[in-house]
Amino acid sequence: MKTRILQSGTVYDIALGCEGKIQDIALCGDRIIPLDQVSHVDEVVDASGLVVTAAALDCAAHVAFPGVWSLRARGLFPDAETLALRYAQRGFGHVHESWVTVEHAGLAHNAWAQLSPLNVSIGLCLPLYDLTPWIEAQDAQSVGRAMDHVCRALGLRGLYLPEPRLRFRNEVYKHREKSAKELLPFLRIACASLSGPFMMPAKALLEEEADITISGFHGQRIAACLDQEHLSASETVSRLVQSGMQGDLGLSWPEKGVQLTWGDEFSGIQGFVWDVGTFVFLQAKPLPEKDFQSDEVALALMAHAMEKGWAFSCRQANLALVQDWKALVHAVLKCWTVREWLAATRVHAAKALGLADRGHLCPGAQADVALYPQPEDDTPAGWAQTFSQCQRLYVKGRLVYDASLGHRMLRSELESKKGPEQTEMDQGLLHPIFEGLSLRPQTLIRLVARHGS
Repeated sequence: MKTRILQSGTVYDIALGCEGKIQDIALCGDRIIPLDQVSHVDEVVDASGLVVTAAALDCAAHVAFPGVWSLRARGLFPDAETLALRYAQRGFGHVHESWVTVEHAGLAHNAWAQLSPLNVSIGLCLPLYDLTPWIEAQDAQSVGRAMDHVCRALGLRGLYLPEPRLRFRNEVYKHREKSAKELLPFLRIACASLSGPFMMPAKALLEEEADITISGFHGQRIAACLDQEHLSASETVSRLVQSGMQGDLGLSWPEKGVQLTWGDEFSGIQGFVWDVGTFVFLQAKPLPEKDFQSDEVALALMAHAMEKGWAFSCRQANLALVQDWKALVHAVLKCWTVREWLAATRVHAAKALGLADRGHLCPGAQADVALYPQPEDDTPAGWAQTFSQCQRLYVKGRLVYDASLGHRMLRSELESKKGPEQTEMDQGLLHPIFEGLSLRPQTLIRLVARHGS
């Protein structure tokens, strides 16, 4: 294993209690190790005059699913290589695709391979009708085993629930519905042992009963709920703060971009709409022009965000679509301190994904490290410039981006990318799932075989 010493860098890391301390960081293989355990050194990297932090994480990206592919075909979305480069230039080492359907899991993994050498993970979009037999029987244990089995077999991490309700057939031509108030506590118990987050659109959650218990879930793009006219700003923020829900912000940034939201094929809304395979539709429409810094509701939400440990995210399809990154960071740092910015893009984002070994530089952490230039002055503008110009990015201990070598990703040190962990499908475990639904055993066996070929 190659051992590197990042020497004399100015370290900013909340877990280490460092806010501007000059010290060395040792990378051995894909891990950070204590300096006193270094037995030999293969390379010493002069980090003097550079800010050293853990690499950032984007826990709310959308970069590898059918809607994005259609956007790319229309020239509305960057290609994978451009996305990877933009993330690297901002010091991001891990990107989490919020969801893909079972049918498209293999295609998404192939698309993710183009984002190499960044760390990537994908969540499963879970249509609740597939779980009807177990929900009716209140068999949380079987749901948990089945979901764990599916995620392992398809190399997925965590679940995305597009709508926290269940509509299902009771009698011929009659349907009834289980509310989120009934379902979410059951699902929290059922999926408690899963790795990765349990994500839901914040907007869908906030439309439910006020007394619903939603702690233990991750509300995605919480700022989207601020569009609800029936809730005042103070009521919205108060409700979020009291809920116990984790989440990411999903701030809307005033620049030309594409917003991806759940849509209705028959709503008559103008813009591109795609069927994503779960009887829901993904709509892409231009973001409205908006002055973020004058948005009192968004600023109030940000003021509470750090208290709740929410991760930072943008409302665009992903952070990498924000081309004017420096201006965005500048605006955010007028509300947050540098310490809070690092927490929201590192510590809280890693926690949201259930990755205890990311977002910090403690011994044992994965060696994902970003090096930035020192700010010209200790102001929001100075730090915004710094966090927009990553000089070096290490992922799993390997140098994957070096600004001095040009605007490109480095692949010479990379090992071949391994596919997701494969497990043999257990037809007995999945037998209760109705024939013809998306998670039926025959479908899963076919998809796993296709992905493994």
